[in-house]
Amino acid sequence: MYVSLGLIVLAGVQVWALTHFLHLRFAWALTDASVHWLVLATLAYFIANTLSYYHPSYGKGILSILAPAMLTLIGLPVADHLCSWTINNPEYSAFIQNWAVYRYTVFFLILVGVTLMSLLWYRLGEKEDAQRRKEETERIAREAELFKLRQQLQPHFLFNSLNSINALIGSRPQEARNMVQQLSDFLRGTIRREDQRLVPLQDELLYLKLYLDIEQVRFGHRLQIRMHLDDTATSWQIPPLILQPLLENAIKFGVYGTTENIEIVLTSRIQDNHLELVIANPYDQDMEPPAGTGFGLKSIERRLFLLYGRKDLLEFHKDEKRFTAKVKIPKTL
Repeated sequence: MYVSLGLIVLAGVQVWALTHFLHLRFAWALTDASVHWLVLATLAYFIANTLSYYHPSYGKGILSILAPAMLTLIGLPVADHLCSWTINNPEYSAFIQNWAVYRYTVFFLILVGVTLMSLLWYRLGEKEDAQRRKEETERIAREAELFKLRQQLQPHFLFNSLNSINALIGSRPQEARNMVQQLSDFLRGTIRREDQRLVPLQDELLYLKLYLDIEQVRFGHRLQIRMHLDDTATSWQIPPLILQPLLENAIKFGVYGTTENIEIVLTSRIQDNHLELVIANPYDQDMEPPAGTGFGLKSIERRLFLLYGRKDLLEFHKDEKRFTAKVKIPKTL
């Protein structure tokens, strides 16, 4: 619509110029402008439509000049012939001959302008499409890596649980059976959450209880978990399975090397538009826990970076008697 309106305005300007400056009859000026701009519009559409399918490389930029030149040499004589045939007046024919150079120049420049604008438009469109494809590819790769990290957590925890069940079978078979059932419930919940990118904190805590039930079968009354939770944070969206590796790490560091009861404290609070989840456990720097791959903590760091693009969301602090891990979850992605 805007293009059509622009052509009508330009045709009107040409009619005004021909009648006022060159003193051409109004009917001749109207016919001349209408025919020439109709031919121009047709050629401009042809150029734009052709460039939508064929984009000359940067080394073939000369085509941006040659094509309008060829179309000018074809289009303008056709338009002039149609006007001469319609008007059929020697005075008009003389006007065409006298102003031929000027008319060829204007015709050519308009087609060059259309060609260059079309090329620019399609080049920008190509860049936008390429950027969208790049972002989509990066998003798919990021989602695939997140999915892989979540999947790797299952066998990582499963191996530890099976080792515990194996240790209980001989001495405490009933507890081993209970642990098998709890492990089944835990893994079933994991499968249901495979496609979830974020979950409410309250759902993650319910899921975390299944994990703690398993660990308490393993350690009995020695393991005590205390939670101080901010009620206003229960609906806060967090990545699933983000707390379980931290608790597993806390249990490993807290329980190993001692027969005493240990207390692990989980605290949640909202601070500076972030949800802070803090897990603190007893720590004896003279005791070395069993060697592990460290995959759980590395996976948390990587997942937080992939989701939020930040490397400052996981912090650790330890002193002579206490080890603390803090996870900060921004309000929005």
